[in-house]
This record gives sequence, C-alpha cells and structure tokens, in this order.
Amino acid sequence: MRNKRLIAVLLIGALVLLGAVAAAYATTSVRTGEAAAVIFAGQEVQPVESVFSEPLPGGLLSKRVVQDSADSASDLGLLTVATLPLKIDAYGQETSSASTEVRGEVLLTLWLDDEEVFSGTPEEYEKFRFSENGLYRAALKIERPGDELMSRAVFNYGMSFELDVQPIVLFSSDRARQGDILSVYVNRGFAAEAPEIETELGTAIFLPLSSDEYIAYIPINYAQTLGKWMIDVSVGGEAYEQGIIVTGRTYKEQHMTISQATTDATMNNPDGPKNWAERIKVLWETYDVEKYWDEAFIRPCDGRISTEFGLYRYTNKNPVPTRHTGIDIAAPAGTPVLASNSGRVVRAEDIIYTGNTVVLEHGGGLKTYYFHMETMEVKEGDLIGRGTVLGTVGSTGYSTGAHLHFEVKIGSHSLSPWELFDGTSELYFDVGF
Repeated sequence: MRNKRLIAVLLIGALVLLGAVAAAYATTSVRTGEAAAVIFAGQEVQPVESVFSEPLPGGLLSKRVVQDSADSASDLGLLTVATLPLKIDAYGQETSSASTEVRGEVLLTLWLDDEEVFSGTPEEYEKFRFSENGLYRAALKIERPGDELMSRAVFNYGMSFELDVQPIVLFSSDRARQGDILSVYVNRGFAAEAPEIETELGTAIFLPLSSDEYIAYIPINYAQTLGKWMIDVSVGGEAYEQGIIVTGRTYKEQHMTISQATTDATMNNPDGPKNWAERIKVLWETYDVEKYWDEAFIRPCDGRISTEFGLYRYTNKNPVPTRHTGIDIAAPAGTPVLASNSGRVVRAEDIIYTGNTVVLEHGGGLKTYYFHMETMEVKEGDLIGRGTVLGTVGSTGYSTGAHLHFEVKIGSHSLSPWELFDGTSELYFDVGF
C-alpha cells in the first residue's frame, strides 16, 4: 500500500512538473534575428541553418527555433587565386578574418576531397595558405551569445568551390620610350619559390606585395639603345618572356658657362671621382626588398624648370656635351625641398660634385636624388613619408645659382620624372583585380 501511495505521489509530482515545463515552454519567447553577414572569397554567403535557443526558467532546459535554408551550401564556383579572405559583419560591425570583435565563438573547417585540411578560428585561418588545387568544402559555425535583442544563436554556413590556381604574369606594356619605367606583376599561385626576373634593360627585382603577389620595375634608361629588348620571368618552373620595343625621346640642348673657381672646387677636385664612387655610385648596386610608397610621386618643390631631363649640355664652349640626367628646378635659396614619395633615407651628406645631397630609396632600387641643397633636415636611416621636408634649396657643389637638381634612378639608369608626376607612368600599373 505504501508503495502504491509513493508511486501516486511521484506521478502527481511528475505531472505537475511537466505541466510547469509545458507552461514555461508555452510562455517562453525565442527571439530570432539576422545572421552575421559573411563574405568568403569575395562572395556573400548565407547560413544553411540558423538555430535560436532561449533557456526556460531554471536554466536546465531551453526552447529552440530552427530555420533551414532551401540550399545546403553556397556554390562559389571556380576560384583561381590562392588567397581566399574571410570577412564577417559582426552584427553591424564589419571585421576582417583576423578581427576579435566578433562576439561568440567562430570555427571554420575546410575539406579537400573529403579530407580535412584546416579547422580553426578566423585568426588562425589568416595564417593558412592553400597549397593544392581541387574540390573543396567549407563549413563555418558562428555561435552568438544571447542578449536583449536576440536569443542565443548558432549559424551554420556551408560553401563549396573548385580551386584552380595557376601563376599569373602580367607585363604593363610591350613598348616604352627612353626614360620610361615598366612594371611586371606576378601572382605565383602555388609555386613555393619567389619569381625571378632577368633583362638586359637594367636592374630589376621582385618586391613582395602579399604572400603570393610580386611587382618588379624595369628601367628604360634615358639613353637606351633603340630596338627590341627581352624581359624573362620564371615562376613555378615555368618561363615567361616579353619583348619590349624601345623608342626614342626628343632631347634639347643647353649652352652654359660656369666659373673656373667653381669648376676647380668640384669637377676638377682630385678627390671628386673617389668621393662620387664611394658615396653615390655605390648606391646604384643597392636596393630594399620592400615597397615603401603607395601614392603618386610629387614635385619636390615649385619653380621654373631651368634644365630639362636628358638634354645635351655644352659647358664653357666645350664641343663635347654631357647629358643632364635629371631636372633642375630654379627656386629661391631656402625654399623647402619635399620628399617626392615615401621612402628610406640612404644618403644625407655633402658630396664634392653635388653639394648637400639627399638620396631616398623607395623600394626595389627605385631612388630619388636631391642635389645642391642649402640645408639638410633628415639623416640616413630615417623612414619618411611623402611630402616630408628634406631640407632647403641652395647652390652647393657644381652649381651656378640656387636650384634643386632632382633625379629618378633605378640602379644606374636615369629616368624621366614627368610621367611619375602626372600619373601616366607604367610604375602605376593597375593589374585590374
């Protein structure tokens, strides 16, 4: 009898509890909401499943609402680049894959032909690099804690895509004038080694733009022999070549007189050649494997162009001309001289021939030279931005009056500054993606 009574009490208690749970379940509201916007490989993807849950009073049980998508996964199609960025809009706050602003837990898993190749957080994915072509699946799980706007939510995203990554080699042009600069862009794809470049046109190296992308700048010297020249690129065991037709540029003449005293103190100074070789020519063989600039080059100061680029200069009635490898900008002494672009100061000192001289390395051996300055306000090793004051216009060294000699070089090759100033140079080659 006692057992029957106990069973009855337990049944009644269970019914009461079930009733209470049912009442709590019926009165508990699950607050649904929009999923985080996800962009993978440049394409927006939608969740295949959204699960919202609200705890019942007491916290032991919860009420769930499941929203399924009609599609099981987003087909991203054929992808041809090795870097596939992940971006998540953290509920109104856009973040990159490396952001820590996304509230809750985020897990991305990748499979290649059903074999797992990655599983981790967005921060860990930032360091992941695809290394094989094939058919991939991806699953992204975002767990969002509940708040006053939305119940706790789990968003599941599915993606599929085929990866077919091949090296990309793009030449900015197949023609150039004397004094021009050409660009060569490479995306190495899955090649393990960095690309290499060779050309008899001059010094050229590849600068890394990202983990897969590189750019090289090819100088076309102001006195380059006309005709067809070859550029050879190798990447991933494959060879690529491009013929370049070099055409002429029209240069003017200038007849100039300079005092014997100035000539003797500079160009006739017995220490001049050694000083020039050790302090300036040595820079022609150096380069930084870093691109410092991302804006167009600017004129270093205002003023009249007193000597043009590349002209033939006859001095003191000498029948044999020299060539002017930069531009001379006539300006009052003390006029500020600005950095034409961002770079690293590799020389800032008095040179016998050129007086107070500043040289900036912009990356890949691309340098700008600033001669005859009155003062210098930077020192070697400084990293400076475009427009930084380097010093002031003067008339030091082999000079007839206050002016700035400005020159652009890659290695030993002198190049026209005008296309850098007006934005038409192939240095600014836009690869289109």
